[in-house]
Amino acid sequence: MNAVGFPLLGRLARSAALAAGMTLSACASGPPTAPDAVVLPSDALPSSVSAVTARWTKVRYAATGTATLSIQNGVARLDFSSDFSIERTPGPVVYLNTTNNPNSGTPLRVGALKSQGGAQTYAFQVPAGVRYSWILIWCDPFNVAMAEASIPPTP
Repeated sequence: MNAVGFPLLGRLARSAALAAGMTLSACASGPPTAPDAVVLPSDALPSSVSAVTARWTKVRYAATGTATLSIQNGVARLDFSSDFSIERTPGPVVYLNTTNNPNSGTPLRVGALKSQGGAQTYAFQVPAGVRYSWILIWCDPFNVAMAEASIPPTP
């Protein structure tokens, strides 16, 4: 026995169990399990389609500018304004969702944020029947919200 009255083997077993538990909990905090959008050329959607626009709001990281979403016949186009900017962080990813958290609702991973500032366009397919009401920028490595834009539910 060691000085505190526990057999050394018992302490090692408890240490191994604790280490295994910590490893399992670290894996559980990975990125959302949302499906990836099928990316299309940025000119895939005609510009005459009606669109919804919303301002970015800070969740954990300051963000400015707007996001505009257009959807027609299962094809979406998401445009960030030229004055868009967000604070630097590792692993920012763009999502559409029915809630403001890609770990719930019906999330769609649009793709990695192309730039932390300036105009950018994403064109992709969306599943039929989903009415998106949030555009999100999410830090996938740490599974935390960065910024969000609330939109009227898409048709």
